[in-house]
Amino acid sequence: MALYRQADVVRVGLQQQAEGRWALAGEVQGSSPDPYEVSVQLVLAPNGQVKQWSGDCSCPVGADCKHAVALTLEAAHRDPAQGPSSKRAADALKTMQERKEALARAEAEARLVHWLQEWDRALGGAVPQEPVARPGRPECYLYLVSTVGRARTSVPQLQLEAVVSYPKLTGGWAKPQQIRTQPAPGQAVYDRASDADRQVLQLLRAMPRSVGYYSAYSVAPIGVLEGAVGLLALEQAAATGRLFVDAGGSTVGEPLRWGDPLPIAWAWQASTPAQGGEAVWGLRASLPGDTAVLCDNHPPLYLDAVQGVCGPVHAEGLSPAQVTMLLKARALSAAALQKHHAEVVRRIGGVLPLPPALGPLTQVRGVKPVARLHLAPSSPNQVAEMGLITAHLRFDYQGYVGWWAGQELAVLVPGADGGQVLLQRDAVAERHAVERLEGLGLLATDDGLFGIPGERAQDDWMHWADNGFAGLRDAGFDVTLDAALHGWVQHADRLDVVLQPEGDDATTSPWFALSLGMEINGVRHNILPWLPDLIAAAAAQPLDPATGLPQLPGHVYMASLTGPGFVRLPTDSLRPWMAALLDLAGDRARDFNADSLKLSRLDALRTSAALGEGAVWQGAAALHDMVAQLRGASALPEVPLPTSVRATLRPYQQQGLNWLQFLRAHGLAGVLADDMGLGKTLQTLAHIQVEKDAGRLTCPALVIAPVSLMGNWQREAARFCPGLRCLVLHGADRHKAADEVTEYDLVIAPYSLLQRDRDRWLAHQWHLVVLDEAQNIKNASSQAAQVVSELQARNRLCLSGTPMENHLGEVWSLFHFLMPGFLGSQTRFKEVFRTPIEKQGDGARMAQLRARITPFMLRRTKALVAGELPPKVESVMPVELTGAQADLYETIRLGMEKTVREALQTKGLAPSQITILDALLKLRQVCCHPQLVPLDAAKAVETSAKLDHLMTLLPEMLAEGRRILLFSQFTSMLRLIETELKKRELPWVKLTGQSQKRDAIIEQFTSGQVPLFLISLKAGGVGLNLPQADTVIHFDPWWNPAVENQATDRAHRMGQTQSVWVIKLVAQGTIEERILALQERKAQLAGSLYSGAAARKEPLFTESDLAELLQPLSLS
Repeated sequence: MALYRQADVVRVGLQQQAEGRWALAGEVQGSSPDPYEVSVQLVLAPNGQVKQWSGDCSCPVGADCKHAVALTLEAAHRDPAQGPSSKRAADALKTMQERKEALARAEAEARLVHWLQEWDRALGGAVPQEPVARPGRPECYLYLVSTVGRARTSVPQLQLEAVVSYPKLTGGWAKPQQIRTQPAPGQAVYDRASDADRQVLQLLRAMPRSVGYYSAYSVAPIGVLEGAVGLLALEQAAATGRLFVDAGGSTVGEPLRWGDPLPIAWAWQASTPAQGGEAVWGLRASLPGDTAVLCDNHPPLYLDAVQGVCGPVHAEGLSPAQVTMLLKARALSAAALQKHHAEVVRRIGGVLPLPPALGPLTQVRGVKPVARLHLAPSSPNQVAEMGLITAHLRFDYQGYVGWWAGQELAVLVPGADGGQVLLQRDAVAERHAVERLEGLGLLATDDGLFGIPGERAQDDWMHWADNGFAGLRDAGFDVTLDAALHGWVQHADRLDVVLQPEGDDATTSPWFALSLGMEINGVRHNILPWLPDLIAAAAAQPLDPATGLPQLPGHVYMASLTGPGFVRLPTDSLRPWMAALLDLAGDRARDFNADSLKLSRLDALRTSAALGEGAVWQGAAALHDMVAQLRGASALPEVPLPTSVRATLRPYQQQGLNWLQFLRAHGLAGVLADDMGLGKTLQTLAHIQVEKDAGRLTCPALVIAPVSLMGNWQREAARFCPGLRCLVLHGADRHKAADEVTEYDLVIAPYSLLQRDRDRWLAHQWHLVVLDEAQNIKNASSQAAQVVSELQARNRLCLSGTPMENHLGEVWSLFHFLMPGFLGSQTRFKEVFRTPIEKQGDGARMAQLRARITPFMLRRTKALVAGELPPKVESVMPVELTGAQADLYETIRLGMEKTVREALQTKGLAPSQITILDALLKLRQVCCHPQLVPLDAAKAVETSAKLDHLMTLLPEMLAEGRRILLFSQFTSMLRLIETELKKRELPWVKLTGQSQKRDAIIEQFTSGQVPLFLISLKAGGVGLNLPQADTVIHFDPWWNPAVENQATDRAHRMGQTQSVWVIKLVAQGTIEERILALQERKAQLAGSLYSGAAARKEPLFTESDLAELLQPLSLS
């Protein structure tokens, strides 16, 4: 108010920006000679009250100062017609000023408190935190750069200073204030500073100490930037976004950015000394553009205030020390330069421009050299070091030829006239030529000799020689040859392979003779003596990821047996045999010096299976045809389905029966690895029935299966093959029936009894041994695996949807049971397959292994046979409740039955629906998991048969690449499933009614990121479009089949391109099985469950329904 009354407002201007919003600008005379520039933003209410007011001033206070108040009062009273004038406004501003004056007094008191805190700190006492002077706009550090001149040089140096400022309300920064006190903890601005600010201050403090540098003994943090510390300080200051050019005024401009290094350009400049005399030449440095200033710091820096960047500079070929020397160097006499002409050229030629004062000197500059390479056989005493051939490299600069590695870039060489020629070498071209040779695998000596050391393979030399050394010429070399290198390589022609059985019948012959030969100049030569080297070459090469065959070059070179040089053997026809023989050669020692290799029938079978379709050989046509049929190259003989089999086989199931019979006819074994749900059990039972009807089932077939599947085998056998006499050996009563085994056609037993009843199993002769879920013997050292391998069986078969779950040793274990020795010894298998695949990620080895076992593994996925399947395949998987869970179910059932009976007797059927539903809910919960039941007795039971079965299914399905929707009406059940998935590190996403970001969750599944989608029936039963799924699992049945179908239709809908497999997990003999029956018999009634209750007029269940639902637990 005093300023207003004293008329210290020099100038005032106002502008209405919007209704009730004003902008004021003007000047107010203060304590400084020049008036302060002031701006105000003002918002008035319709009644004249001040709703918002803020001021900005160039005075030291900066914001909301008395000058801004004076400007506002002047505007309010100077132009009442236009300005924000009213007595209420003036009074409000007066009140505001009074508040600000009170604030000023409070700030003065705060300074006193701070002084007292400093006193306490000096005494070592605890000090409370200093308050912030400007809430929201505290002081912080800015960094100013400036250039300072130096004596005897025109190149300045760059200086960095830390100052203090605060952000203005109108943008930008208030006038920077020099730091009067060394920054330290306890200062408000320092305590609020970022780690980056403190690092800059520390770097300034750590710079070399000399006059003008900021050090521990000075006050202001300012210094010339020197060394790596100075460079880092400048870069860190730029990174804060508060680095500015010191313009010397009250404001700062835009912040400086850290720029890319700028190149220095050098030029000679002539001048005449002021005192007269001969001309001198000085080397001057410049930067690109006209705005960047070169600064002679160490290392050199630049500042471009116009572009707003700063950073380092670089000079090609010069060190920072050389740059510093050149920037300080004095001008040089022209006479001295001419006298030391050659030395100057030698020293700086090619790095710096030469002074124009130098006289004429024959120079060769800017010439690209020709890389000349002379090749000659290495002398015997050089082969170990240089290899078969030595390459002599020289560089030709317009007839000046030599090798100058290690010398200066400018070399003096003799000229044609006897004088000297200054040759400016092209270091880049010479280096690139050397690198090209090294890239081709050649190593260099100091005198320009290159070779491939003798301990390394020399195939490159032979390949280059065979192609006229075109590879070296294509690499840019002018190649000349020694005469001894001509005619080095002879060419062999096609491969000729003969595989003959010992005897006339290849089908039954136990031994085969394999001979390999090649035509060289029209004459067949036995190449078996070369085979060890060929196999070694194959083993040294990676396998082709697509074919699984060794990636040998198009030809291999073998040392000639008739003279110097080599023989080139084509590998296209040889490659499949190398892959097959590689495994054979590693199993045991073989005689490669004979005319043929002696192979057992199993070795011949292994070799044939590993060859692939492209391999051709003569003889053993029956063996060839058998392997072709197993691969599917030709049709297997059709096996009529016996009339005693009460089923119609789908086409792929008929093919499976044909395959099983084909294996049996040839004394082979295999793995039926169809997807779950494709009928492996039915195909196997039909196979056994064919054997019985043909009279070959003279002793029983034995099926070993997990306990949970034994009942299914018994039911399927009774359903499809009632003519098979079936015996299940399990439980304490098994001993009574054990002596009657031979009277049955089919014996079913669990894996758990293999070791316990070992002697009994081994005492019997079995026509066929079938291992269902054969991954149970994946550990070859397990007792079960050892027992089944010792069984006396004519034929063997494995059933498994996942023959390999964890590692390849499981595959070896299965085939060790099926055909011992087929995959070699366990040690050899690990060396050839397991280690390369599992530890080195060798996909080609995996492809080779698959090619070998494919003829003996029949695997059809649902996608493969989709044309033969209904669009939607539904399977009910019964799960048996056992132990404590079964006991709990029966306990709850008895209690609920009593409760329901009492409700029916006292209330009647319709009024008792809540009681009935609660009873049925508890029974359904205990079927899913006892932990769902809110009873103390249930909490003690921690296992769930259905959850265990699900955890058996999911890893196998996910390994097959299935995309799965898993529905449950209990969100708490989904949480229990999640816990088990987490233990097994299986990926999933979950959608319930409580889920946030529903679309993002769905996207994870539809995009293929996650293959398993847990969905609550209520949240995801409708409204989702998930045709990416091919499998739907209903963990618990729902009363209304339409609700389940709606959930299933999330996947089985338009856009679906593959069959959908729907699996319903049902607790066997429980309320869940009876719900399925009710779904069929009372679909209309079940459709009203939990929906439309208000409109429903009939009771949910009849008394006969309840009697059935509350029946005791039954496994029948």
